[in-house]
Order: sequence, then structure tokens, then C-alpha cells
Amino acid sequence: MRSACYRIVWGLLFVLVDLKIEFVDVLPDMLGYLLMASGLWRLQALNGYFRAGHLSAWLLLIWSVLSLFWFPEVGTGSVPMQSVKGLLIQLPAVCLHMVLIFGICRGIQANFTDAESGLDHKARFRGYMFMAAQLLWLIAYPFILNLDSGDMIPVIFVCSLVVMIAEIAVLLLVRLAGREWAEGKE
Repeated sequence: MRSACYRIVWGLLFVLVDLKIEFVDVLPDMLGYLLMASGLWRLQALNGYFRAGHLSAWLLLIWSVLSLFWFPEVGTGSVPMQSVKGLLIQLPAVCLHMVLIFGICRGIQANFTDAESGLDHKARFRGYMFMAAQLLWLIAYPFILNLDSGDMIPVIFVCSLVVMIAEIAVLLLVRLAGREWAEGKE
């Protein structure tokens, strides 16, 4: 089970870090979703939350492959130009990613309910933190369309930073769960 958690950590890291050289993503999201799906595949027998995360990881893997061919990014400088079509294309991926993180956090919470480490409370808090950060980002989405991109840069930056911090907190939670996992539970 430890190795499954570490696969999820590496998968989250690949999805979180967007390192591009020219137009090639050095750490592709597809590989991250594949790692998460393989880690959650081993954990899905424990509870239904991991099963929901596993399914959403596979759907996100398919979505990321499709996005390479059918949803090219349109950008001006470093701030992407947003349109209603662009936001509607991104919305299913954002919702699936929320289900993925929810499944991971709630799965850890359910599995470590009576643990002395308090990992269930940490999982609940970090799950709520991620959902609140993602909700903030989803509330800001319509304003990106209606305001000048120069006015929205601080809002985009703050929302992105909050979501990134919440995502890193979940990544550290899964890493901690991997450390806490007793070899006897495998």
C-alpha cells in the first residue's frame, strides 16, 4: 500500500508541475494521471472513495490525451485568453480533478479513522481546504471572461496560488499516509 501512495504522490507532482521546454511538457499530465490510476487501483479495494478517485484518474487520463488533439490552448503572453468555449472545455476536467482529490482525501480519512496519528483529521481538513480553494477558483471563472485581462492578473495569481497550496497540502497528506501505512495492512 505504501508504493501505491507513492505512485499517487508522483502522479500529483506530475500534474501539479507544468514544466515546458518550448512546446513540449517535460512532466506530462498523462503520465501523472496514469501513475495516480495505478496507485488508486491498488487502494480501491479498501473503500469506495478510492474507487471514485481511480475512475476519475482514468477519465482525466483520457481527457488529457483528447486535449492534446482537440483542445489547443490559445494564449497571449503568459495569461491565456479565455472564452466561454474555453471555460466550458476546462470545466469537466476541473470537476473530475475535484472528484479525484475528494476520493483521495476521503479514502485516507475513512481508512485511518481510528489511527492514533490523527491522519483522518488531517485528511478531512486538507480535503475541505482543497474544495474551498477550487470553489474560489470556480467563482472567479466568470469574471475572467468579463474583465480586462490586465485587471484579472492579480485575481488569477491569487486563485492559482491558493489552489496550488491546497494541492501541495494534499500531496503531502498522501505522502504522510504512505509513511504511516503499516506493512501488515498490505
